[in-house]
Amino acid sequence: MFFLFNFIGRLVCHQLPERTLLAGGYYLPVCARDTGAYIGLLLGYSLLALRRREASGPPNLWATLFMVMPMIVDAGTQWIGLRASTNELRLLTGLLFGIALAPLLVYVLSIVPTSRRVPILRSFLPKTTELDSRNHWLSQKALGIGSLVAVASFFIINSAVGSVNSVFYWSLSSPIIISVTWHIFLLPILLITLFLISLRNKEMLAIAYS
Repeated sequence: MFFLFNFIGRLVCHQLPERTLLAGGYYLPVCARDTGAYIGLLLGYSLLALRRREASGPPNLWATLFMVMPMIVDAGTQWIGLRASTNELRLLTGLLFGIALAPLLVYVLSIVPTSRRVPILRSFLPKTTELDSRNHWLSQKALGIGSLVAVASFFIINSAVGSVNSVFYWSLSSPIIISVTWHIFLLPILLITLFLISLRNKEMLAIAYS
């Protein structure tokens, strides 16, 4: 299982040892920034419990930007050589990024008409979508709670770093691999399938009215 996790992680991450967290005596399957982002994505779905069911606007964009920009700035300034980041900063900014991105992904998914045919998704999607509406589906306060979740998660994960107990490795690696599998492999397949179904329905309607 350890080798499988590493193989999946290698498909999406550089796995540089100096940028990867060590927990339970093993390096995690992805780097510190990706660890934060992928675990953050899973945590971000919990914010759907705070969604405004009747609202049609996207999650509060200012709050979303406030949460995603730290990772973009951290990664960007490191990439162009202005500064060197740390694993702690990579982890924290990754968590903020992932938690903010998850509700936005769900909202964007609702724009695909056929997505409402998927029973599990239908119960979470907004009833209607209006990109220019200020009646935010997820409020600034809800995303603020998400920021607190990110900070709390940072301290919990960081406390496991350096531990030799293998329980910490599996406790962190398992959600990472689940998140990678869903967001990188399964979700694109779902989106492509829904898109093809939508095209087919349009063609059938065109034939029916021709």
